[in-house]
Amino acid sequence: MFFKKRKKEEKGEANTQPIDVTIEKVRQAVNEYADGLPKGISLRSIVLDDHSINFDVLKAILKGMPNRSFYMSKETFEIFETAELPEQIDHVQKAVDQYIQENGEEPIIPGNPYRKISYFLIRHYLSIEPEVELYLDKEDKMVTHRRPE
Repeated sequence: MFFKKRKKEEKGEANTQPIDVTIEKVRQAVNEYADGLPKGISLRSIVLDDHSINFDVLKAILKGMPNRSFYMSKETFEIFETAELPEQIDHVQKAVDQYIQENGEEPIIPGNPYRKISYFLIRHYLSIEPEVELYLDKEDKMVTHRRPE
């Protein structure tokens, strides 16, 4: 009985130790966590208000707490190393969704082969114009910072 308690305590300590992780490891941990979520529970539950990831729920998967923050879009679930991009993507995703719902068409620059989002078309839905170029995925209509090839 004494040994089991000690092992549990050691395990708990190991899970709170700062660890060095890559963004790819974080993506794998988030995917593993998402696969185990009960139906009806959104992955948004691990994203804090500042878009940082709540690693308390991932520390068992990662076997520790990351020594730095990672950030996640609440709309597209993409993971980043900076806080600005997920906030901008979420803002634009909501604007794009509203524009499509009201106008029945995608707010992309006509003739743009990369499906770049037209900030002019969604200007009424944005409080600020993003500082980066964003694109609309053809398949799932999700906003991304990655230019399609």
